[in-house]
Amino acid sequence: MDTAGILDARQASVGVAGDGPLALACEKPSVAGSVSQRACVFCGSRVVLYPVADALHLVHGPVGCAAYTWDIRGSLSSGPQLHRESFSTDLREMDVVFGGEKRLAASLDKLIPLHKPKAAFVYATCLVGLIGDDLGAVCRKASAKWGIPVVPVASEGFKGSKKDGYKAACDSLMQLVGTRAPAPLDPARPRINILGEFNIAGEAWTLRSYYERMGVEVGAIFTGDGRIDDICGAHGAQLNVVQCSGSMTHLAKAMEAKYGIPYIRVSYFGLEDTAEALYEVARKFEAVPGLLKRAQAVVLDEVSRVLPALEGYRAELKGRKAAL
Repeated sequence: MDTAGILDARQASVGVAGDGPLALACEKPSVAGSVSQRACVFCGSRVVLYPVADALHLVHGPVGCAAYTWDIRGSLSSGPQLHRESFSTDLREMDVVFGGEKRLAASLDKLIPLHKPKAAFVYATCLVGLIGDDLGAVCRKASAKWGIPVVPVASEGFKGSKKDGYKAACDSLMQLVGTRAPAPLDPARPRINILGEFNIAGEAWTLRSYYERMGVEVGAIFTGDGRIDDICGAHGAQLNVVQCSGSMTHLAKAMEAKYGIPYIRVSYFGLEDTAEALYEVARKFEAVPGLLKRAQAVVLDEVSRVLPALEGYRAELKGRKAAL
């Protein structure tokens, strides 16, 4: 692979990135994870919402639920670390008999003034679904009392699969989107949101730097190194760029329906896919002078730096087979 080849191939392409076999596979029913750590609705919602770093994440249920999903992906934050804490209402037998709403309210009254989060997510577990606690009512009262969004997450584990948990998380995020006025747009600097990027190893920071070097503003990242203020003002973006379509297409469609924000699906796996993602965004804003050329300059710079570093690996691995 050479730099010119990547540039030429990407400029010649007019299809929507992300419509290939990988993206289509994300849309197909799958039994993967059905009997594993990542099986239930609750776990799926935690995977999506957990990286929001300045929010309180409170699991309403037995302490084991909070333990089994805690720090499941280890998403990195450039600032707050509140998401690294695992909070639980620790429901017991008496709560099952008489209800756990009082315990939930008391937990919020203790945690919110102690940690001063920008918002709180309250996750329902199987037990809560069975005993019938009204999460919505408790969250509304706590929100009015403390002056921050307290968002119930309908994530009872028995309701479906991990993918249903993604939908529950997206529905909760939609309760926040649009609740804060976005910053004014600069006509020369288009604004995007990145959806389905979880910053496991700091890749969200790298992607943000690529777009900023192109002259594209990244408004919010859902949800790697996420911030509540950015999420609340995310309706001010002009395009949603969806990396993990399985987890975030529902949110992209909801934002398109409510706010008219179009979305594209992309991949950031490897040099060619990442280059195509940058070019696809540039093509969506073709009216902005010089944007595609700046995207090409970013790709040329990065590929010129990466390809020499790969030569040592190629020499070492030539003729070998690998299983993934």
